[in-house]
Amino acid sequence: MMIPSIQIIFASLSGRNQAIAGHLQAQLASRAQTVVTEISQADAFELPQADAVIVVSYTYHDGDLPDEAQDFFEDLKEVDLGRTKFAVLGSSSKKHVHFGRAVDYLTMQLNSSNGDQVADSVKIDQDPDDADWARVDQLAQRVLKSFD
Repeated sequence: MMIPSIQIIFASLSGRNQAIAGHLQAQLASRAQTVVTEISQADAFELPQADAVIVVSYTYHDGDLPDEAQDFFEDLKEVDLGRTKFAVLGSSSKKHVHFGRAVDYLTMQLNSSNGDQVADSVKIDQDPDDADWARVDQLAQRVLKSFD
């Protein structure tokens, strides 16, 4: 069986979303080739070469994309993902007016770019608790299952 390649791209300010990206990599490692990239270093035009992409992002201020995610997001608008599988998640704060809205923006854009969403987007309030980690693991399993 072919081993899928999965790009994990993260934007992290406090380190939470970087930790989530690392956790995902550990969950996927036995069944996929994974590459973890910080979002300002990620090339949206290379995404169609991967079998799947998982984007992990915090939401800046009251519902904005992180500054370091802007170029990636703009480039995504010009990319045809050609049904590349994807999932989006991120830690944010429920104290904000628009909780986790960067997750929504990224999900909408990846869909608009002809991606194939294989798991529901996951929003986590602040530090992940056991239930949140279970949701992260479930997302990872859904991505893997999409290759069966």
